Amino acid sequence: MNINLPDIRHFDDFYIWFNKEKKEEYYSTPLYFYKADFKTDYDKRLRYVYWKETECTDNGLKHPATLYFPFADKLGLLLLRFLNADLSTYETAYKDFFYAYGFEILKDLDEDYHFELKGRYGDDETYLKETKKIYYNLKEQLIYVQENIIDAVNYIYNINESEYLKQFTYSQRYAVYLIKRKGKLYSYIKNNYVIPDNYSNKYEELKAISENDLLTSLKDKTMLISMVNTHKSNDISSICYAILEELSKTPNYPIKKCQNCGMYFIPNSRLDEIYCDYLKENGKTCREQGAILAYNKRLQEKSAYAEYRKTYQQKFGMVNKNKNDKKLKKDFEAWKKQAKEKIIKLKHGELTEDEVYGWILKSK
Repeated sequence: MNINLPDIRHFDDFYIWFNKEKKEEYYSTPLYFYKADFKTDYDKRLRYVYWKETECTDNGLKHPATLYFPFADKLGLLLLRFLNADLSTYETAYKDFFYAYGFEILKDLDEDYHFELKGRYGDDETYLKETKKIYYNLKEQLIYVQENIIDAVNYIYNINESEYLKQFTYSQRYAVYLIKRKGKLYSYIKNNYVIPDNYSNKYEELKAISENDLLTSLKDKTMLISMVNTHKSNDISSICYAILEELSKTPNYPIKKCQNCGMYFIPNSRLDEIYCDYLKENGKTCREQGAILAYNKRLQEKSAYAEYRKTYQQKFGMVNKNKNDKKLKKDFEAWKKQAKEKIIKLKHGELTEDEVYGWILKSK
């Protein structure tokens, strides 16, 4: 993990870097905690931020996340949070996104709008007033960026399941999307400053291995020391660009759209997952609810009503194709009359679902 960077004033900027082997991303941000909390793993030197309902800014105190204790998340989670964020109001935008990443991530979004956040605010009201002003000044541009990133994701990950695009990989679609300038994504790289990895930051990780053993391991290809570049930016569009570039180069790691709630997600286990695992207000995830939805759908498909509609269409189609067959038409009219009577009795509780369903199957 790349945590030793050039000696610069990092606490006023946003940094992000990736570990594709572990499928994790790490970020450092000069975050203000409002309705947010975090826990620290001192052994791994990592922190995890999460939303909480209690309002607490510690009088607007800034908690700088140093590069030595970065926040850790699933690879691509920042991008997913941004894609799924409700940016219509300050409150929803904060709960969906800014509680985890702070507002410095917007400092370079608009070259004509500059702002600075203080090291401390006297109270929550002052903090909210200042950050709300920042948000609403940049809201339209922020929504515009979100729309462009959504368009790019839809194309690169073939969210609409175009037959033509299925034959190409994520990285191939990503390259074409930029080259052909299908959206504004190509312009979002302007505020991305890349700090290259030169292996020097691997000292703490590998210092226990002798020089000879390290050379031998590399020679025999039993060890792979990955190069991890760090991105520094205070522009949310550039950060999303960097993440999307990284994800597009990661095979078997797709972005999908939940067939229940419509939110973007990355499958945790199976690539054919169709439901996300975001916790909803009822305390359940779409994946948990999906099993129930699928079961109910199967029941509906096997219901007497569904079978009646399907059989009706089949018989009607046969009559329409054989207009000169008077017997076929007569049999259809008789069946239609009987079937309607069965459905009416089912609605009135005079017949059961199974009885009507069974009769329709036998009458085919």
